[in-house]
Amino acid sequence: MRFKTENVDNAPTYSSTYIKQDPLMFEHFVADVFEKAKGGSTWVSPSSGDFGVDFEHRTEEGLYLGQVKCYQNDVAFDPIALIHSNMVKMRAKGGYVITTSSFTTAARQYAEGLDIELIDGVKLVELWLSGMVNVEQEIKRLLPEYI
Repeated sequence: MRFKTENVDNAPTYSSTYIKQDPLMFEHFVADVFEKAKGGSTWVSPSSGDFGVDFEHRTEEGLYLGQVKCYQNDVAFDPIALIHSNMVKMRAKGGYVITTSSFTTAARQYAEGLDIELIDGVKLVELWLSGMVNVEQEIKRLLPEYI
């Protein structure tokens, strides 16, 4: 809900403390989660003309390309095909397709053997929590006297 585009006709009423951002901010959110959970560095591409690559993730192992989908319904195979095409073109080591929902059976079958990690909403939350633990450990390492 945080990143979902609102339907003005059926817009719910949110608490004043509710964080509401547009779907483009989801790309930045996911890139930040990847940096914190998996290390390396990320770069979020411009919102238009990205050819299906929402962010680049560089690690010691190499370049990974990511595409994010803020969807309610399961993601089909199309985004997987698009990210794979970009992986070949950019000689990336691997890729990610990340969604707030899940993936169709066809999408899961299509991704097999392509070095593309499919990350559904539950796994994204797990990555986010893992990244928060990594940040906490880094703070403890840098500032042990405050703990």
